Amino acid sequence: MERREDPCSSNYFVESPSTVFHDPESEFQSPTRSDSALLVLSCVNNEFPRHSDFLRNPENKCLYEDDEKMLVPPLQSSNSGWWIVLQIGWRFLFSFGVALLVFYIATQPPHPNISFRIGRFNQFMLEEGVDSHGAPTKFLTCNCSTKLIVDNKSNVFGLHIHPPSIKFFFGPLNFAKALGPKLYALSHESTTFQLYIGTKNRAMYGAGREMDDMLQSRAGLPLILRMSIISDFRVVWNIINPKYHHKVECLLFLAYNDMHIEVMVIREKCRLVS
Repeated sequence: MERREDPCSSNYFVESPSTVFHDPESEFQSPTRSDSALLVLSCVNNEFPRHSDFLRNPENKCLYEDDEKMLVPPLQSSNSGWWIVLQIGWRFLFSFGVALLVFYIATQPPHPNISFRIGRFNQFMLEEGVDSHGAPTKFLTCNCSTKLIVDNKSNVFGLHIHPPSIKFFFGPLNFAKALGPKLYALSHESTTFQLYIGTKNRAMYGAGREMDDMLQSRAGLPLILRMSIISDFRVVWNIINPKYHHKVECLLFLAYNDMHIEVMVIREKCRLVS
């Protein structure tokens, strides 16, 4: 039978150099000796780049073929410029957060103390009149000054006070309200702020006559003042910004003076609700 040889593969037997040197007569011996090495040359498929392609594309990797397995070109590293930037960014943010936490713990401002006092009623009048529908009623005009005292115990940060809300009540009736300005208390100081609340020609109807009768009595006219305050320390902009909510409630009694001309505060009691 005729033996066909693979055109893509040829077997060559190479003598070991040590053997050739010591035994010159072995030059024409059979290549089946154990000291000969088998070299396998394998042709490359057309799908792989040829030698000329390797010369044109220096980025191509050489392919090595062993007897049973082929080595694949190594994968490229997954690290890139964006990955390095991301790692640096995360480390910077972590270090910055730790530094802010340490700074806040070292300089943590204490809770501010808030107190409130009624100043005086510059005006409190109940006058007879008729409303837009022609109904007779009492009209109230009043103007009251108050004092907000803020004790900021922080040695580093000033206290920012949002516009305080002030309301006057006679029983459940809210007859006057005001919104104060933004305030700022310096660090390590006790600051007093003057605030005002009032109303003008407010129709009181049945409540107006009752209020007038109480002003004439010895017990006086009971009124309730409620104030709501929000304050904060801006330690690091809005990142670390502790806020405090305060509610003040005052009970006061009004009565005419001895000359029955001017209304004055005869008793007052203020307390911090929250």
